Amino acid sequence: MIEIKLLPNSEVEIIGEISAEIFMSGRSEALKELAETVSIDGFRKGKAPENVLISHAGNDALLEKMAVIALEKAYPKIINEHKIMAIGRPEISITKMAENNPLGFRVKTAVLPEVKLPDYKNIAQKIIGGKKEAPAVEEKEIDHALEHIRKPRAKKNDKGEEILPELNDDFAKSVGKFENMEALRKTIKENILAEKKMKEKESNRSAFLEKIAEAVDEEMPKVMIENEKDKMLEEMKHNMTSMGLKWEDYLAHIKKTEEELRTDWEKDAVKRVKFGLILEKIAETEKIEVPAEELEKEASAMIDYQKGMGRELDKERVKNYLYGVIKNEKVFKMLEG
Repeated sequence: MIEIKLLPNSEVEIIGEISAEIFMSGRSEALKELAETVSIDGFRKGKAPENVLISHAGNDALLEKMAVIALEKAYPKIINEHKIMAIGRPEISITKMAENNPLGFRVKTAVLPEVKLPDYKNIAQKIIGGKKEAPAVEEKEIDHALEHIRKPRAKKNDKGEEILPELNDDFAKSVGKFENMEALRKTIKENILAEKKMKEKESNRSAFLEKIAEAVDEEMPKVMIENEKDKMLEEMKHNMTSMGLKWEDYLAHIKKTEEELRTDWEKDAVKRVKFGLILEKIAETEKIEVPAEELEKEASAMIDYQKGMGRELDKERVKNYLYGVIKNEKVFKMLEG
């Protein structure tokens, strides 16, 4: 008989027994495993007689290996039968263990919460859907961008004063393949507009997820929150090293330890986990998938690009990463439509 108890933080406790027959059926396998790990004077590993092996290692050691074998076989069946969406490594403890008797056990594991979504399509329509007016680009913004291009091209006169180049057609041609200033200003305007649209899209997507997350009351599993903190830590370390900074120097500068940073990130990590589960639930509901050929193409492109930058990437890790990125993008495009 199996008893399932719901615990806080999206965890469950499974209490039950494995029949004596199943428990004892793993004896020969356990003996073989035990023989391979125990060294006994006068015998090669795996060659000691059973009675000598048990006398040397102890009967409890044999029973413990039998318990592990029985649970490894029973646990997947139990969670499938009871439709438990287990995640992470389970905490297993043996409550009763004796030869020719049922094996008693207690398992605590995190489970994927069943996220109940509000009317996400209606929320999406209000926040990110429908036609919107293109953001405006003012002339002063173009002028400001031109100044950024102009200043590095300044030259010094005999007095050591910086003289900026004139904003004329010759200047435009010196910047790139532009026929005149009008063409340069047009390109700058298009770039500013594209950046504004991208920022607006990202802002709307974040606002949408924030709104949905407000309606999601389910507790997030601790294991997922800690995994998210791991990702955040790796992201920050990567950013520091890419800027030529040492991680230890950065921690010393902000006067914090890694553990203190992880504590600071608690709310953000919970939010990121929620956002991920929300997008996954919408993808599941809308039957959004990533075709294998599309994933293969994108992964190959990323690997080739990084190879050109002198970095070697593992293809399976790239595919696992891109699968989520591409799927989430498909979800948002569906909602924005």
